[in-house]
Amino acid sequence: MTAAATLAAVVVPIGGLGEYPRSDSVEILMSLSVPCWHGDPMTSTGGSAGEPAEGPWAGEAIVIACAIVALLPLGFLHLSSIGSIDPMTDVISDYVFLPGGYALLGTAAISLAVGCVALATGLRRAGLPHPRVPAALFVSAAVAFVLVAVFPTHPVGATPGVISTVHRAAGAWAFAVMPLAAWLVARRAWSAEAWAPAAPALSWGAAVAGVISAFFLLNHVPIVIAGSPVFPLIGGVQRVLCAAVMVVLVMTARATRLAVDRVDCAGPVPVPRQLRGAA
Repeated sequence: MTAAATLAAVVVPIGGLGEYPRSDSVEILMSLSVPCWHGDPMTSTGGSAGEPAEGPWAGEAIVIACAIVALLPLGFLHLSSIGSIDPMTDVISDYVFLPGGYALLGTAAISLAVGCVALATGLRRAGLPHPRVPAALFVSAAVAFVLVAVFPTHPVGATPGVISTVHRAAGAWAFAVMPLAAWLVARRAWSAEAWAPAAPALSWGAAVAGVISAFFLLNHVPIVIAGSPVFPLIGGVQRVLCAAVMVVLVMTARATRLAVDRVDCAGPVPVPRQLRGAA
């Protein structure tokens, strides 16, 4: 029943229901107010009846907050290291040797870990087809970020040890799987009505981040073999990759939140018992 038909039903006489308007006309109209029609469901007194049973998904806000929290210490380290660390040739991990660098880098990494977990928990609720694999990849990236925070890299010129090897392997895993997880979400999004509007942008974002990630990681192969990268500006590439990964994380979170909204709005509009015979 359309809103126009409902309005007509409450202002004209209807056989068997008596004259309108009547004492429960407001209740009839308000009972038709559901999410996605007037915004929030309303009571007979005109107030909000609250959100759907599960409530709104807060994951997008959490992911955005985590990205901001991660950017703040990284920005401070960049500014405080001018003249001592070259952002074009030195990697982000080298900031650990600055005063407070371990704590600041750890804060950034843990924040991204929290964002990955928050995003992973929303994929199933948002109705993404087969969400298990991308959700597991986001969780694995979160574990990798925790390892990056706990285990620092080794000083430039020193022999890599177990701790720095764990740091590098975890960092490589996080940078590799986050674009992959976002791409898997985008690929599944094409076949889901609630996700389809976000599929093109998310596909492009994941692809760009994936290309940058592949270039960055492949440049580490000659570092392991010969001790120096083929492309000397590896630090700049890593910073672009870090920014791209954060953007993709936020894009995926926004696509998830919008899909949750559409899934919550997909149910049929309830028709009050009093009006069923008048339709």
